[in-house]
Amino acid sequence: MKARCLCGATQFEVQLRNHEVAACHCSMCRRQTSGPLMAIDIEEIHFVDQQYLSVFNSSEWAERGFCSVCGTFIFWRTKDHSFANINVFTLEELPDDLDFNLEIYVDHQPAFYLFNNQTQKMTEAEVIEMFNSDRS
Repeated sequence: MKARCLCGATQFEVQLRNHEVAACHCSMCRRQTSGPLMAIDIEEIHFVDQQYLSVFNSSEWAERGFCSVCGTFIFWRTKDHSFANINVFTLEELPDDLDFNLEIYVDHQPAFYLFNNQTQKMTEAEVIEMFNSDRS
């Protein structure tokens, strides 16, 4: 599927892992996107041109990609590249069958907003344990 940043300087194609959308309420995602990150897991990502792609090492085990021209958040991935997701709204066309079914870092979610969807909810500890067990 084709995707791009707001200004179009960073264009890429992805193969989606599934059509499930997750919201992340962690402080880094909220600071980077001015709200919860709405993400979709990917199998592969191929950039048309990486000239304006910047990568930020956001933790010991993960990094975030964004367009250095307009600042659009592009991806979050583990440093070993075994897992990655993208900002779902970078997709040129959203699939009709997207399913918003997961919220992570719910223990960091501010009290002033609440999604109405029925979703699985995971705390920070549960998310970290999941990634640690996947890497073992």
